[in-house]
This record gives sequence, C-alpha cells and structure tokens, in this order.
Amino acid sequence: MTEELAIVIGTSNTCMYMPGNGIVLYEPTRIAYNGDPKLGKVRAVGREAAAMTGTPESTVLSFPVSDGFITDPDSCRDMLYEFLRRVLRPRLFAPKLRVIAGIPTGMTIEEHRIYDDVFTGVGLRDVMTVENIMLSAVGIDLPVHAHKVSLIANIGGGATEVAALSLGGIVKACGINIGGCMIDRALCDYVLGKYNFKIGPGTAARVKEEIGSLYSNDITTMPVTGTDVSRRVPTVINVKATDVMDAAMPYYLRIADAVESIIKSLPPESASDITADGLYLTGGGSKIPGLDKLLSDRLHIPVTVHPDAEYAAVLGGGKLLSNAVLLNEILSRR
Repeated sequence: MTEELAIVIGTSNTCMYMPGNGIVLYEPTRIAYNGDPKLGKVRAVGREAAAMTGTPESTVLSFPVSDGFITDPDSCRDMLYEFLRRVLRPRLFAPKLRVIAGIPTGMTIEEHRIYDDVFTGVGLRDVMTVENIMLSAVGIDLPVHAHKVSLIANIGGGATEVAALSLGGIVKACGINIGGCMIDRALCDYVLGKYNFKIGPGTAARVKEEIGSLYSNDITTMPVTGTDVSRRVPTVINVKATDVMDAAMPYYLRIADAVESIIKSLPPESASDITADGLYLTGGGSKIPGLDKLLSDRLHIPVTVHPDAEYAAVLGGGKLLSNAVLLNEILSRR
C-alpha cells in the first residue's frame, strides 16, 4: 500500500498534508535536546519545544531553518523524524510513502543536497521536490499550467519569494531575506528605542498578530509585559498598532521593490495579464491588515491576499499529489 504526504519545512512552521485527512501537522520548526544535540537526545519538538523558555542549561533549543533554508541538517532530520512519527504512527514507514516536499527557489546544488540528505535520513525515498512558490500558486488555484502569466509573492517566516509563473514553470523569480521573523526582531528594536522597554521576539509576534496593521490611522493598543531597561524591572506598557506599522513598513516596501523588479523584467506581452489579475499574496507574513492596499497603491495593480495564505504551499503539495498531469508538467519544466 502506498501512502502520500506533502511536506513544507519553513523557517517558522513545518506543515504536512495527507490526502483524505487534510493538514495533519502545523507546528513550529523547533526542536529541543537534552544536552549536546550531537547526542541526539530529543526532548521536545514543535509547540512544546517553542514554549521552552527559561529552561535549564542542559536543554538546548535548535532552530533548524534560517532565512528559508535548512541551516542545521542534523536537527532538522531529528525534528522531521519526530513529526513523521506523530503523523504516521503506529505504522511509521511500513507502507511505501510517496512525498511532495517544498523547497526554496534558486537553491545551489549543495543546498539541494542538504534537503535530499534530510529526507533520506528519515527514511523517505520517493520524494519529489517542488519550489515553495509554485506549490503556493497551486494551493490557491492559480492557472500555473496556462499560457498567461500569474504573479505571486510568498511572505514566509524567514524569506520572501516572488515569481511570475506560466506553462507549469517559473518565468522570473527572486528571493529576499525578509520575513515575519525579521519583522518581529525589528519590532523588538523599535519598542526598545522608543520606550526603553525590552520584549522578546515571541511577544513581538503576538503583538503583530493581534493588533498589527499598516494603516496610519489605526488607534488600537495592546498591553505588553516586558522589562523596563532603565529600572531593570518587569512591567507593562501599551504598544500601539502604529508602532508595528513603523517597524514593519521598511520591510514591506522592500518586498514591493522586489515585486516591481519582477514585473519590469517580464516581456511586454505579459503586461495585460498582470494588469488584469494583479499580484497574489501567500505566506503568514501577508496577512497583516493593510498590506494589500499598500502594495496596490505602490504597484498600481490589484492585490489579493488568499484566506488560507499561511497554508497555501502545503495545500498545493496536496493538490499535486492528486493531479499527476500537472505534477509531471511542473517537474518537466525544472
């Protein structure tokens, strides 16, 4: 019996999709070890590992993916193995497993080999890799097989990818090291500079998710616990939605520049497609309110944020598992 699985290992989260069951895993890309990670004594993965702050020195927390790429193959392999045990238990690797896995765009041969080694290291043999940006487009039902050009930007935790797609392939693409994690760190720095108040990236992420927007007239505030640097004591202040906007705006403007560079690189014949359909946004970083208006005003084209933006890539992998014709067309264009 052959089972099928779609896997996307992102900087912030790892997702898995199984036909007939939907999304079966959506967990932080984190792993915690008891002692030296080289000994392989896994303590926790996913949400449980991400929640381990203030743990003993004997617990080592690892972040296997940075800026969209696997940077710690050993911990990534250990984490993926534990995730697969959850999803496939109690029949781990007993059936033949057919996998579609998302990978970053524009990888070198050596970077591609790292992904291959991670997958084979957990016992996966039948793995077809597809660029995350293509998976995202398939996930939101863009006509990637058609002659017309579709424009998409995927704003993830560690990187943003922008691509023009047509006839099952990538016409033009680029990636920049801007994502939700970088914006979280920028918000930490902004709050420190403005209020002399220290918060962590996890707190910044919650602030961004709960009150973040790119509207200059947003008066929403949120009480936040952190450390008053001058007095060195824990306390609470109110952070404003406009604080998030001020911290995040330079990064979203750089994403706008990346999209504009792709548009300018396309042949004139593609202009009508882009003018009519505009830009589609996926990835968790695309869900901040006001981003569609910001990019539309800047680029002068329609901008659409998909409702399932953060799940687009893994959903695309799931759709390709049941569409052999489109999958073969995409694989043949690489």
